[in-house]
Amino acid sequence: MSQPTHPRVNILLSTYNGERFVGEQLDSLFSQTYPNIAIHIRDDGSTDDTVDIIDAHPNRHRLASFDIGGNIGVVPSFLTLSAQHGAPGELYAFCDQDDVWKPEKIARAMEKILACPAPDKVLYCSRLEYVDERLGHLGYSRVPQQIGFSNAIVENIAVGCTTVFGDTIRRLLLEGAPENMMMHDWWTYLVASGFGEVIYDDFVSIQYRQHGSTVTAWEPGLKKIRTRAAGFLRRLTTHRHHGLDCLCQVTRFLNTYPTIDPRHKALAMRLIDLRGKGRLRQRLRYVLHPEVYRSDPLENQTLKILILLGLH
Repeated sequence: MSQPTHPRVNILLSTYNGERFVGEQLDSLFSQTYPNIAIHIRDDGSTDDTVDIIDAHPNRHRLASFDIGGNIGVVPSFLTLSAQHGAPGELYAFCDQDDVWKPEKIARAMEKILACPAPDKVLYCSRLEYVDERLGHLGYSRVPQQIGFSNAIVENIAVGCTTVFGDTIRRLLLEGAPENMMMHDWWTYLVASGFGEVIYDDFVSIQYRQHGSTVTAWEPGLKKIRTRAAGFLRRLTTHRHHGLDCLCQVTRFLNTYPTIDPRHKALAMRLIDLRGKGRLRQRLRYVLHPEVYRSDPLENQTLKILILLGLH
């Protein structure tokens, strides 16, 4: 059976106390140029006027669904949306409540995805523009140099609000438990890099608003260096540490998906097995010939030092 010209894309929007910006985000969703989208909203127990603002939106009738639920948290809320909506052959896009999407965001993603031999196994993600509360330009996200499982183990370059992914990726994502995920989008990146294909597009698809509740904050160069240095010093001066949370996550990931390619499993286990006391020579050898990479050069060097010291 041939692929439909315009497969449906289910936009999954989880809201929580987003009264300040959700109306503007909805405007950008209803302005998408792609002709076949379904917007699904789940409110995660807002205590402000978010629900009333959505209900009063002039395009409220164009929503595919709007569910008002209890407060279960961001990851369970997005997984609930992912489980409740969609069908084989359709695609999915995570959406935050406080951004502004470019009108061609979904159309651009679908052009790239449909050019692949197995669109249902593809995760598309893109670059973003950091903006302030009034949409004033702050900067752009870094274009990653490494994409795939060797990167997904230690870093997430697939920011959820830029992603569009196929139904196979969705079904595999739903096999994971929320408590095992650092974030739903990072887990999705692990799934796609482990079982499918990841496409990174340097097209700037959204304006990613920075404010007091932003999860992934933009930091200018000098401030970023100070923040990373402070975190590194805390690891060196803390007598008890639990290593990198991302390695705990990938351990849980491997347990969730025992059928993953043995090469991916071996790649992760070689790093995990170097943790703790001893094995300095093995860690030095690994750092000289690393198998995992972060996109930011400073963060990548910090990762190497942590591995060398056994603090990963």
